[in-house]
Amino acid sequence: MKKQSPPNLTRQNLTRCEYLSRIATIKIFTPDECTDIINTSLNKWDEQESMILQSTNFVEDLDYRNATMFVPHEPPVEVLKKIEKSIMSFNFSEGGYGFEIVGMAEPPCMLRYLASDIHPKGKPGKYDWHMDIGSKPVSSIRKISFSIFLNAGEYEGGELEFHTGRTTEPDQAQNSSNFIGSAFVFPSYLMHRVLEVTKGIRYTLVGWVHGNSFV
Repeated sequence: MKKQSPPNLTRQNLTRCEYLSRIATIKIFTPDECTDIINTSLNKWDEQESMILQSTNFVEDLDYRNATMFVPHEPPVEVLKKIEKSIMSFNFSEGGYGFEIVGMAEPPCMLRYLASDIHPKGKPGKYDWHMDIGSKPVSSIRKISFSIFLNAGEYEGGELEFHTGRTTEPDQAQNSSNFIGSAFVFPSYLMHRVLEVTKGIRYTLVGWVHGNSFV
């Protein structure tokens, strides 16, 4: 059989995005709205200790992931609308990713990270290196991830750090109270982690915007 030559691929006949490792910061909620989200989550949403998938079972590994999740019974419609509008507007803007996205197939959840001195087992809140795309039907269609800082400036440590090249320095400004209500928005395939919370409690609202899988 005659060996076929590879197609002549050039920038002229392929669509290219220049921003595939961009981490955007978008202001979405006011401080008062963030306080309302925290209170609603703590009082009305389901509380779950975060687990990790090991082989075919979910297990506790506090040295890898130590956070408490608060999951809504029903999608918080107004919160969803505000997040979707902000992220989709950015995605389709001139400097956005231009990904094919349609909306949120999963409701956001709030994560609570405790410093070791207030954690029941004396372990600091953290989440080691991971990416948000998975192999399950819903996680495989995650395209854009977001992490919204609900109480920035009220804790120490807990910086969100990305691995986009040789350096992994976190943005220290994210612990400023000016970051309250702001979201870090990034492609769901980027490796990222949450560093140890050293003082206080860190609250974030996290989730994903979905579309056809990357192919």
